Amino acid sequence: MPLLYYILTASYCTMIFALSSSPDLGTVELPFNGADKLIHMTLYGGLAAIVSVGIRRSRKPATPWTQVFAPILFAFFYGFTDEIHQLYVPDRSFDFADMVADMAGATTIQAILCWFWLRYPRAQNETRQRELK
Repeated sequence: MPLLYYILTASYCTMIFALSSSPDLGTVELPFNGADKLIHMTLYGGLAAIVSVGIRRSRKPATPWTQVFAPILFAFFYGFTDEIHQLYVPDRSFDFADMVADMAGATTIQAILCWFWLRYPRAQNETRQRELK
C-alpha cells in the first residue's frame, strides 16, 4: 500500500478514536432511531474504502482474497477495539449492534468497489499504469 494510504488510514482511525473518546457523543439526541448505526456504517465504510483503494494502488499485486477481505477485516478489528475503548469512556458502552453496523458499512462499500472494479477494469488499469510510471 502506498505511504499516502497508510497516512490516510492512520488519520481516519485517529478521527474515529477521537470521536469515540468524547463522552458527550454518548448523550447526543439523534434525529431518528438507528441514526447512530447509520453513522457507524458510514464511518467504517469509509475506513474500508481507504484501505481497499490503498491495496488496489499498491505496486505489489494483491491476491483477490486480500483485495476483497482485508479491508473488511481491518474495519471489523478496528471497530472491535473501538468498542472496547468505549468501555472506558464515560457515558459510552460496548455495543454489539455497533459492530454489526461497522461490518455492514465496510462490507457494503467493499461490494460496491469490487463491483465497480470488475465492471470497469480498463479504467482502473489505465489509472494504475499512470501511477506506476
